[in-house]
Amino acid sequence: RPLPRGEPAATLPLDYLQRHVDLALEARAAAPWAAAVPWPLFLEAVLPHASLDEPRDEWRPLLRAALADRVADAGSLGEAAQRVNRDVWGIWNITFRPEQTPAIMSPTQVIKAGYASCTGLSIFLVDACRSVGIPARVVGTPKWLRYDASKVSGNHDWVEVWDGSGWSFTGAAEYSPEGLNRSWFVPEPAAAQVEGSREHAIYAARYKPAKVNATWFPLAWSAYDGVPAEDVTRMYTARADGAGDATAHGSHRAMSDGSFGAADRVR
Repeated sequence: RPLPRGEPAATLPLDYLQRHVDLALEARAAAPWAAAVPWPLFLEAVLPHASLDEPRDEWRPLLRAALADRVADAGSLGEAAQRVNRDVWGIWNITFRPEQTPAIMSPTQVIKAGYASCTGLSIFLVDACRSVGIPARVVGTPKWLRYDASKVSGNHDWVEVWDGSGWSFTGAAEYSPEGLNRSWFVPEPAAAQVEGSREHAIYAARYKPAKVNATWFPLAWSAYDGVPAEDVTRMYTARADGAGDATAHGSHRAMSDGSFGAADRVR
């Protein structure tokens, strides 16, 4: 993948990439739930060193050292992800502050500032999860189609984690003791988004272009068009019976070739 804007080098240093590989494999071997992640999914959503166009930095050793013991006795991927989202922010006293992208995006930038907007926090949570072997990816929409302007406007990014059977969503720094798939944006305003729309769809960032529903992640802060993605709007617009209580839970499974299809299940 091309480097973020402003970085002159054509490639990343080999030793930087090797450290990511070594620590990702170390995390995979550290827990049964991490070792059980299918290899194609590990390559797509644990091993990668970046999510969007954030500056590349040495986040993996730092985050792994801080979080490995906190998830060591977790019983599942979902439980481990919940612990990460509950605990990681307090380690460095990181808080939400709007309109910080693209100035504060990478984990090192977020730690130094002590805050970030939804994009920086989402990248941080994805990297924190990956550091301990949890598959994770940034998800977002360039613009809500229908929203209460007093509460939300513009773009929004959040996180999906692989819970062992499908992708589950969570807001970065929005831990809920009730579990994953609880948020302020589901069912509304996510239910109104439009599949296939560059402005109003919901996209999941990828490292490798998808074989199904392949597209590019729209960066609301940049014209850069080099982040592979897939349109996952249907996961969020599909409704379970009685989904109006904001506990709608959508999950989509990985295909055998390592790509990820549209929502096939709502529970």
